Amino acid sequence: MQSNQWLMTGAAFAAWSVLILGAAWWWTTRKLRSAAARLDKVDKARQFAAQQAAQARKQIEGLQQELAALRLAAQGHRPHGAHMAMAPPAPQVPDDWLPRAARGPEPPADGFADTQVLRPYRG
Repeated sequence: MQSNQWLMTGAAFAAWSVLILGAAWWWTTRKLRSAAARLDKVDKARQFAAQQAAQARKQIEGLQQELAALRLAAQGHRPHGAHMAMAPPAPQVPDDWLPRAARGPEPPADGFADTQVLRPYRG
């Protein structure tokens, strides 16, 4: 071979190497960018879930405090510093002593509510 052919072969090899390396770089950066976008999305979802969990914990804590106060009130305890007189409980009256209108509707004999079969709507 002549030196001119060697020079052309080397130039072609260098051009193909640059082309292949460029394609590999493009493909790799595309994959890395999509992975980074997915990671960012997952991170935002994790932060949102952490905020929701913290808010739920605060809400549960408040409900537990309210429940504890209601339990103490039901047992007859008053909060510290409360000096109000409590009203006596209302007397319990059996249902059969109440008038018919005050008792509410009579339950069905079989214990199940009456139902109706509805025709399908054909608009």
